[in-house]
Amino acid sequence: MKKKPVVYIAGPECFYPNGAELAKEALALCEKYGFEGISPAMGHPLGDEVDFSKGKAHAARQIFNNNIRYINHCDLVIANLNNFRGWEPDGGTCFEMGYAYTQDKKLYGFMDDTRPCYEKYIGAVHYDAPFWRDDNGAFFESGACNLMISGPAQIIQGTFEDAIKKAAADFGLQEEE
Repeated sequence: MKKKPVVYIAGPECFYPNGAELAKEALALCEKYGFEGISPAMGHPLGDEVDFSKGKAHAARQIFNNNIRYINHCDLVIANLNNFRGWEPDGGTCFEMGYAYTQDKKLYGFMDDTRPCYEKYIGAVHYDAPFWRDDNGAFFESGACNLMISGPAQIIQGTFEDAIKKAAADFGLQEEE
């Protein structure tokens, strides 16, 4: 029997009160589309049990080590790149995408809004050919998010399910609709 490709599910869902429910839904979608899923919010046999009794710093290090181990084991990453605590994706998710890139993993990101950054920015925007700039004069990247993420990743407008459908087509598990 052929081994299922392994998906690492990245995103800030673990910070939400319903994070475990969201992780279970994503894991079920992995199974539906022919993948094995690993969600850091749910843990995995590859990881160590996190011991919060030794303090937050110890637990944070264990979580970090587990997530690196999970990424090393996966074939691809599907990341929630929606705004988190501001108008940029979660910093931890961005780190995971960068680390996965260095390990030659396939990268997919999903976003509700894939318009260029300058169109999503909530402050004043000025056009100074050839760049769009904010009030501080800093120019915007032309993609839906920072080019260090959107460059190596396939960015899909939609949901986790939209992204996993694209990955399933790319991996030959399902035909693209």
